[in-house]
Amino acid sequence: MENNASGAKRLLAEKHLDIEAECRFRHVKNETEKFVFHCHEYYEIFLMIKGKALHQVNGKTDIVEPGTLIFIRKDDVHDYKSVDGSFELANLAFSENTMVKLLEYLGEGFPAKALLESEYPTEVRLSNNETKRLYLKMAELNTVNFSDSSKLKFKMRKLICDIFSDYFESPAEPNLDIPFWLENAYRKMRDPRNFIEGKERLFALAGRTREHTIRCMKKHYGTTPSEYVNELRLLYAANLLISSNLNTTEICYECGFQNVSWFYNKFSERFGVSPGKYKRREVEKL
Repeated sequence: MENNASGAKRLLAEKHLDIEAECRFRHVKNETEKFVFHCHEYYEIFLMIKGKALHQVNGKTDIVEPGTLIFIRKDDVHDYKSVDGSFELANLAFSENTMVKLLEYLGEGFPAKALLESEYPTEVRLSNNETKRLYLKMAELNTVNFSDSSKLKFKMRKLICDIFSDYFESPAEPNLDIPFWLENAYRKMRDPRNFIEGKERLFALAGRTREHTIRCMKKHYGTTPSEYVNELRLLYAANLLISSNLNTTEICYECGFQNVSWFYNKFSERFGVSPGKYKRREVEKL
């Protein structure tokens, strides 16, 4: 352990990670842990699973509750303090080499720059069911024979890749003004099984009245449920035109549109050409 320029304790990989597996998973309870301002020469992901805590990071303080998932970068200076009793979190720490390999694998389509260079760590809020599922996946690392570093490294890298691709694909500064119910519905609507059903599915996921959901969508995302659903459907249609052997009419219905002419008009507005011309143009690029 050493101090960085800010005076915070800098935790070293050789002291806190399995050097061969390049990772360490811990279930942390505040009652048995002494927290101090610190940073790392490695990376970590933590998931709050019980209670509340004040998370102080890079000069900013937020309350983190169960379901909060945060990616801590190298040299982020942070600390935890209890709010009103005990809290628990799942912590997965991993090496710089693992991070480099992950970003190489994910490629240029993954927003690594935004994730690594934002002022504050990326934060995502999960539903209760998602929190339980992710914690169980993280806890599975404790069932691996720790003498088998190769197996542990494989399990750890697979999990980290899943977490980054599922939850950190669209990094942004956390907007605590967006209600969780809206943020959760907005993200889940990116699943084709949901947006194919249309805006009624969004209202169901939100669990609020249509009027309230529409107002909140416009306020926080600058769009309406109909506009959002149509954008997701059109992007899906554009990909199906290139990646499937379905014809344009089949794609129209596959994406949830009910009127072929309306689909043609909306597609042409969005991409500047008809579906047929779009397919020919994009296929020629391959």
